[in-house]
Amino acid sequence: MKWAVFRAANSDLHYGTEHVVESDEVGEQMAKITIPPAFGLAPRVVSHPLIDLRQDSVSPGFRQVIEFLPATPFEYLERWIAANEVFEDAVKLTSVVEWADGQVSFSISQPQYHGEPALPRDIDRYFEASGWTRIQDPGRSGHVLYFNYAFQVLAIDALPRNCYLHEGALLPFDVILCKPDETLETFLRLYPG
Repeated sequence: MKWAVFRAANSDLHYGTEHVVESDEVGEQMAKITIPPAFGLAPRVVSHPLIDLRQDSVSPGFRQVIEFLPATPFEYLERWIAANEVFEDAVKLTSVVEWADGQVSFSISQPQYHGEPALPRDIDRYFEASGWTRIQDPGRSGHVLYFNYAFQVLAIDALPRNCYLHEGALLPFDVILCKPDETLETFLRLYPG
């Protein structure tokens, strides 16, 4: 399969926040290439100063939230390895592209999933039945978070756009998976005590 960036101008490309995406002509595989300079996104705990608008000064405190920031190449590859292990996906790294300006992208192939976007309750049922624990987002950013203690993997962005129902089965794809660093572990209180 040829990558979207090398195809003719009439190619049907889709641009997301992490990738340029193209499906093959029979709709079985997706080709994705990361948009430089990032390698997808990863969740990070970010601190923002508390500002009191009534006093024109910064309060002596911070508000912490989870935000998506550019992932490292290692985090990106770790994410897809976890998807293959945990969701039994079939993502493959197909090439590493160095652009004329020296930036680098990874290209991957992934099965194309068909179906209808799952409802949040279907997503909850699937993750809980598959051994995941729903984690509260203490930063109140509205993220839906699940942690799999057996795999030591955090799932974030498990939303209807990334989880389809097909013939009664839920198919998660493009859910962002990561091994939480110490800051994220502490912030989410993954290991109380």
